[in-house]
Amino acid sequence: MSDLAMMKKMSDTIRFLAADMVQQANSGHPGMPMGMADILTVFSSYYRHNPKNPKWLNRDRVVFSGGHGSALIYSMLHLWGYNLSLDDLKNFRQLGSKTPGHPECTHTEGIEVTTGPLGQGVANAVGFSMASQYTKNLLAPEAINHKVYCFCGDGDLEEGISYEACSLAGHLGLDNLVLVYDSNNITIEGDTSIALSENIQKRFEAQNWDVTTIDGHDFKAIDEAFAKAQKQTRPLLIIAKTKIGKGAATMEGSHHTHGAPLGDEELAASKKMAGFAPEGKFFVSDDVRARFAAAVEKGDLFEAEWNAKVSGMKAQIDALFNPDFSTINFPEFKVGESAATRDTNGKILNAIADALPGFLGGSADLGPSNKTELKNSGDFPVGKNLHFGIREHSMAAITNAMAQYGPLMPFCATFFIFSDYLKPAARVAALMKAKLFYVFTHDSI
Repeated sequence: MSDLAMMKKMSDTIRFLAADMVQQANSGHPGMPMGMADILTVFSSYYRHNPKNPKWLNRDRVVFSGGHGSALIYSMLHLWGYNLSLDDLKNFRQLGSKTPGHPECTHTEGIEVTTGPLGQGVANAVGFSMASQYTKNLLAPEAINHKVYCFCGDGDLEEGISYEACSLAGHLGLDNLVLVYDSNNITIEGDTSIALSENIQKRFEAQNWDVTTIDGHDFKAIDEAFAKAQKQTRPLLIIAKTKIGKGAATMEGSHHTHGAPLGDEELAASKKMAGFAPEGKFFVSDDVRARFAAAVEKGDLFEAEWNAKVSGMKAQIDALFNPDFSTINFPEFKVGESAATRDTNGKILNAIADALPGFLGGSADLGPSNKTELKNSGDFPVGKNLHFGIREHSMAAITNAMAQYGPLMPFCATFFIFSDYLKPAARVAALMKAKLFYVFTHDSI
């Protein structure tokens, strides 16, 4: 079998695993997973991770911002060798399963962050990239050199939070951030042209991103795009032109594949057209499984090589993950002393920052008012002060991801009245039980 034929077989396996999951649950979104299958097949050869240790610090971070396409994520985790069995895939969207309708990092190994509403994942990816830049400066370039990949769709880029986050990413020149845009021109109500006509490429170029456009079903073009990402010097947007429901016998390209099962007849006809047994369900051939499962052996090697490089930093890395709170020299306040809570809180933040290398944060352009400036700590990426600009919503989602990154403990701040701008991200933080702090001032109760 030629490499091209093998890659098509791998892609079709992904397509039909995802479609079978949705069909069995009689609920879900098969269109995006089927449309993105070719991209994920190629991506597998570039993704540096270790399925046996999902928390390895220098792994690539992958964010699926379009969480409704979770059947794709779970199919990949199963094929790559994570702790997700075929039975788990068959329990898709069932109560108590490891495969809920939208992926949650508290439920499933390999899910980096609970993305929630559309657009959140784009900002989360920016947060992972920022976290990696800061951690790299704390440790050494050889300690942190991974990529951050985010897969998103039209809906993610229409949400305002993505504009905020990508603007900041371009300003910071985040050189390990890769955003793969599944541009299939379809939303629930039909073609995107009913509500979207902007030039996405020019929008991102104006935000200081590098942009490349490819046919999302051309394996060679996909490979060239990911190869380019390995040499990037600023954030990269890959606009992948795809067909929603790719491989569906009669429904390919239709918005009807977005949020409903294909139906038994359509699914059987699609499998037959691809050379799969029409009656087969959740089928993975031995040769396809072996190709994807190579991620386990490669992951062990990646992590072993990294461990050798950072052997002299082990104590420093352990200290980051296990901060010594007893070293914090908290300020003392006199009983009856009159002081604004934002002033006393500012002193506490500075005491924590002085003691803990992984503690950092910032405000939505209100540091002097919130009293959240960390004195003598410098600015990101070498320092602890984060300047988010007037971007409350993305600020919250960015710090959500920084908290999920592993060794960091972030905070973000704004006026209490502006907290309305970031409530979706704050609710997701609560769902994740994320280890971060929101500072809201001027409306103390």
